[in-house]
Amino acid sequence: MNAQDTHTATRGDDPLWGLIPYLASHRLSLAWTGLVGLANNLALVFLAVAGSYVVTLALAEGQLASPRWWIAGGAAVLLRVILTWHEMDLSHSIAYRVLAALRMGLFDGFSRGVPSRSPGQHTGRLAATAMGDTEKLEFFYAHTLTQLAAAVVILIGGTTALYQIGWSLAAGFVIGLATLVLLTLPWLRTNVRLGETVQRAKSNQSALAVDLLSGSREILGFGLQEHVQRQLAEATEVVARAERHLKVREAAAANVRELCSLAILVVVFLAAWNQPALDPLWVPAVVAGTLTLLSPLMDAVAVLTQLQPHRASAARVLEGISMAAEDLSAAPVLPFATTGPLGINVRGACFSYADGAPALEPCWLSVAPGEHVGISGRSGAGKTTLARLLARLWAPDAGSIELIPRTGRSVNAASVDLRVFRSLVTLVEQDAIIFHGSVLENMRLAVPGTTEGQALDALGRSGLVLDAGRWPDGVHTTIGEGGTSVSGGERARIALARALLVQPRVLVLDETTASLDAATEAILLDAVAALAGDTTVITISHRESTLARCDRRIELDNLHTEPVSQPA
Repeated sequence: MNAQDTHTATRGDDPLWGLIPYLASHRLSLAWTGLVGLANNLALVFLAVAGSYVVTLALAEGQLASPRWWIAGGAAVLLRVILTWHEMDLSHSIAYRVLAALRMGLFDGFSRGVPSRSPGQHTGRLAATAMGDTEKLEFFYAHTLTQLAAAVVILIGGTTALYQIGWSLAAGFVIGLATLVLLTLPWLRTNVRLGETVQRAKSNQSALAVDLLSGSREILGFGLQEHVQRQLAEATEVVARAERHLKVREAAAANVRELCSLAILVVVFLAAWNQPALDPLWVPAVVAGTLTLLSPLMDAVAVLTQLQPHRASAARVLEGISMAAEDLSAAPVLPFATTGPLGINVRGACFSYADGAPALEPCWLSVAPGEHVGISGRSGAGKTTLARLLARLWAPDAGSIELIPRTGRSVNAASVDLRVFRSLVTLVEQDAIIFHGSVLENMRLAVPGTTEGQALDALGRSGLVLDAGRWPDGVHTTIGEGGTSVSGGERARIALARALLVQPRVLVLDETTASLDAATEAILLDAVAALAGDTTVITISHRESTLARCDRRIELDNLHTEPVSQPA
């Protein structure tokens, strides 16, 4: 699915309900939060009824209510204090747990589907989903959803209580609410369209901001600051204009709700006043109780007219959580335990993008365990695609890739548990990401428990010595966002050191030396040469000096012919 269209994505009837299964472990907490909120509302209704009756009795009859009313009122106030505090505590606690559950689900989906073969995938929109959409939904599931459930119970209970006083009160109450719903429906349909417009504009604004931030150096280099400012201003104005339109309609809808609420109170008052069996002293109490009942019901109706932003957010989160894995192999997971370097056998593996454009023609490649093979080829031949297939970031459309131990039988790479596979095969790309943080924090991305000594050892083996002048805090020296404070050679060696920490059996290097000077290239290649015999290395490069250090060199275009099997 194109990322541009995620605002319309649904699963089942409603994406808001579609996310409920991913919050299954929190159902009891959510239910308890709803019960606490319901009890809090009922205590408020009792206070309104009791307080109104006590005041009316004092003003109309000049007498104080019996002590049990004061005791019950004091108990209700104390209960409200306790329940309000407990409800706030619960809401905050469950909100954080909902946020964690949604983000964990999202990152699990991203780990399966990123990088995607679809050109429509946009990291800016994925980031907006991971951060903005999940924060919007945490409040919905932790508070709003339970509020809606409580409103349904209050509606049933309130109608029943009014019916006990007189059927006309219950009828007026229900008819008034039904009228409110009917008047709300046209607003709801329009608000859905406006909500989609707002969410689409915000998504585009987020994507633009991410693109501009990631290209800040190019923007400065070409003097495009004013042009960029205009782009951001235009995107912001589109969002502001759509939000203003939506807020005007929401304000008008609020006025309609207030008028309906007033009409319901008038109808209930008249019906109560004309109940022969009802003591007139209780009429104000009935009206006060009805008003208190209406408050959560009106809030629920307001929520229903403003659900579209949450529904759009839920659709994007659901799409991210449900992101299809690029590795679609149906091969059963097999145990695979072996020692020493692994060989690679590529059998007719090919790959094409989502639009059908071929990225790699069927190819055949055999690499022996412990061998260092160099692969070269023209631009666009599919070298990076092959590297990603070898690392199982993508799955071949046809053919297979096998892992070959020195002893024992080969196994289809798709049959190896993915976590096990990640410890066996590691890819270092030309544009390896260096994150903001310290050197040690970057190293721990590969192996979370890495010690300072282990990090220094891996860095040393990759040819990077952290001298005090350049790295004043050693492995704790902070690296700028995107590695802006390190050179290309330092970036490549940190990425290689990170891979060495994993102790892979197969190391795939994709144009790792492409932007290095000769001296830095030599240091890096010396580090790779030190792996000889213990790790299988596949170096993909266009540089003759890099390929010259390999045991064997292969031209990618020569791999598209299936080798003839030799007779036994």
